[in-house]
Amino acid sequence: MASYSSSNDEPRVFSRSGTLKRARRIPNEQDGSHSHIVVTLTDPEVFDCPICFEPLTIPVYQCDQNGHIACSSCCTKINNRCPSCSGSIGCCRCRAIEKALETITISCQNIQYGCKESVAYHKKGEHQKACVYSPCSCPLLYCNFVSSAEQLYKHFSSRHVSSATQFRFGNSVPVSLNASDDFLVLQEKNKGTLFILKNHHVEHLGNAVTISCIQPSFMRRYLYDLDVKAKGNSLSSEFFTLSIPSRQVIDDSPPTTWCLLIPSGFISPGDQLKMQFCIWPKDAVTS
Repeated sequence: MASYSSSNDEPRVFSRSGTLKRARRIPNEQDGSHSHIVVTLTDPEVFDCPICFEPLTIPVYQCDQNGHIACSSCCTKINNRCPSCSGSIGCCRCRAIEKALETITISCQNIQYGCKESVAYHKKGEHQKACVYSPCSCPLLYCNFVSSAEQLYKHFSSRHVSSATQFRFGNSVPVSLNASDDFLVLQEKNKGTLFILKNHHVEHLGNAVTISCIQPSFMRRYLYDLDVKAKGNSLSSEFFTLSIPSRQVIDDSPPTTWCLLIPSGFISPGDQLKMQFCIWPKDAVTS
């Protein structure tokens, strides 16, 4: 639900449902005056830029011929030429829309996952990119659970704890998997944080291994070590985890960031990949 304050300081509320309701005045219990009205928008994207479809941010410009609007970023990209009527755009501000944007507040789209924040509409995108309640999904193939990272960790601990390799931050832990296996789920014992050890076979080269943390993409990354030993040889590398909201982000695609490439000669008898990993807590990383 979004709220809107008019020029006479009367707050208004916009509900983002699909049918238009008649506005109704709500009396002030203290003095009997009317303090706000309730309105339902038929189009929840009415305050989105019609060019990039992102929430409008101030300043908002309108073309000098027909009043078509665009955000400042799009005005630059379209060389100040309105795509609807070819009129000039980028000089004349649309003060009415800007006033509405300044006074409308909207509930976070992650309200169902626990976010109770209400933010100015023109800052909706900014908030969503940094919302700790952004949805993350359970990494197991047969589970459809989706919630905030915190709730996901609790869910996994109560429902799937036996499906993960348990570890503690700062401790080196040995693991093994078949060279053909796609991934292992790793879970930190104290905080329940979930990680994915992804194994990707690279033809003629070996296996590329990475570790990612299941959390919103903007959150601070973890530092981790990977060590592999075989036949008197050893490989050791240090990386930062990726932050991913779901295992599907890294499924069926070759690693696009730094990874430990394990040559085929390091695969143990029985087609086993054996290694040790150590993930460091965030407060142990200085950069």
